[in-house]
Amino acid sequence: MNSESPAKPVFLGIGEELPKTQISVTSSVAPLDLSHVELRVYKQRWIVLAVVAMLNCSNTVLWISLSPVSNFTENFYGYGAKWFSLVFIVTTIPVAFGAMYAGSRFGIRSAILVAAWTNGVGASIRLASSWLPQDERFPVGIAGQAIASIAYPFIMFLPTTVAGAWFSDTQRALATTIGIMSNPLGVLLANFIAPAIVNESHPDKIPLLNILVAAPAILAVLLATLGVTRSLPELPPTLSASQEQTPFFPGLKKLFTSKTYLLLLVVMGGGIGMFNTLYTIMQPLLCPMGYSNGFSGLVAGLMILGGVAGASMSSIFVDRTKKYELTIKVCLAVAVLIFVGFLQMALHDNLTVFIAIAAALLGLTGLATYPVGLEMSAECSYPVSQTLSTGMIVLSGQIQSAIYIVLVTELERTPSDPKEHLEKCTVEGQATVIPWDMTISTYAFSAIAVMLALALVLFFKPKMRRMHMDQSVSNLKSQVSVEGNLQSQASVDSWKY
Repeated sequence: MNSESPAKPVFLGIGEELPKTQISVTSSVAPLDLSHVELRVYKQRWIVLAVVAMLNCSNTVLWISLSPVSNFTENFYGYGAKWFSLVFIVTTIPVAFGAMYAGSRFGIRSAILVAAWTNGVGASIRLASSWLPQDERFPVGIAGQAIASIAYPFIMFLPTTVAGAWFSDTQRALATTIGIMSNPLGVLLANFIAPAIVNESHPDKIPLLNILVAAPAILAVLLATLGVTRSLPELPPTLSASQEQTPFFPGLKKLFTSKTYLLLLVVMGGGIGMFNTLYTIMQPLLCPMGYSNGFSGLVAGLMILGGVAGASMSSIFVDRTKKYELTIKVCLAVAVLIFVGFLQMALHDNLTVFIAIAAALLGLTGLATYPVGLEMSAECSYPVSQTLSTGMIVLSGQIQSAIYIVLVTELERTPSDPKEHLEKCTVEGQATVIPWDMTISTYAFSAIAVMLALALVLFFKPKMRRMHMDQSVSNLKSQVSVEGNLQSQASVDSWKY
């Protein structure tokens, strides 16, 4: 157990500690040998979660911020915003395994510190590129972006890991949602802020955008260094958190020999990859049909706002009902139908209202699956560490993002009938930006999405191992013999989570 002094304990909802207990459990899921188990939750859990959320948000803003103004970025740096996004995806793949191993080996605090410092240093270097001669801007800017991208593999597993280590089973999905949805919140901020600063009236404001992007990343360094003082609470919040987790390499073997987990790995990774790709190509997808940078940012923003609402509702729903499988299947199936419709509408002009509504509904249903899916990865792979089970899914998302971005690039074509009177890809007075025809790209994207949804709906049959263990607490009447302080049924009934 960590030798650091514990944070002041507080019991959920009523400000009291859980009763000290001696528990012997025989579970219907697996035999447990627990003794002298004491469960507590601490106020410090909210500080740790807030730091993780800020890191996730600021790192995502760095990642996405140039995409909504891709045409201006190309004029300022000499290269399109696609490269600043792609470096995040490419870096994650080789760094991810080392990050997951380090997170499992050295703990949550070490992962947070590595993420905070690489994020802050990378943002500062990209900021410095703003005032260099034009031929030096891109190499320095992309170097800073690459350093900041190292943070993402350390951030990607933190929401579920912090939720599992610090929160009770009735707040776990909510905590995961807060940590996870700070990522699309970063996308929302980037898509609102970037077009507001860099536009036709102010095409040279990329330096100001870089300042606003670097500021929260630098602040996150201070909060992480001073605010997170330990990796784990002194006492666990749940029975599952009190159990020793499978070591890294045996855990990796278990994941890749589980058909249920592998299916979730491919489908959830595909969903993450598609949203990442859509954020990246939103502006070049919409501008050929006369939709402005501001509208592209609005569309991405509506998608995120819908996603925040959907993820919040889905997390509260599964926390209360534990219907993870039903939630993810229904939301994903509906999201794919909306996704296909959205891509088809993007190929036509004068559909502003319909595209905006579709974007909001896509976020509402599609992003609702994100926290639920990551929680399910921890459930069906328990007792494998959440660092590994979650990290592998996000890594799958990054790999598939790279594949999809390359696929979109390879399938885009010079339009046979360029609608020069419509397109808003080229800004007056700036170098010409080709309005690509993405018709074939959208067809391929739609087909992949449908196949992934069908695979999950038809073949995904998970076993909720972690949930069954934690339910043994609420089922003490039939499963637990209690010694010590719990001498009566009334004391059992007084346990509230």
